[in-house]
Amino acid sequence: MSNSELLAQLQQLSRAEKFQIIQFLTAELAKEEGISIGNEVAEIMHSLHTSNGAAEQLMQFLETEQKHPQNV
Repeated sequence: MSNSELLAQLQQLSRAEKFQIIQFLTAELAKEEGISIGNEVAEIMHSLHTSNGAAEQLMQFLETEQKHPQNV
């Protein structure tokens, strides 16, 4: 499947399904970067439904985690 086909299919998803995709991709990217994400990310993802600034908060959190990992 090409990127354009994938993007066309993503555009057809409901708002809730799009947020699930964002959450999935965020978790996948964090895993690839070796970042342990916890409740903070879940809270930010939940706030995406009501806040335009949530995506920026999520990126700031991920950047902070990358600089100062708290893996146990």
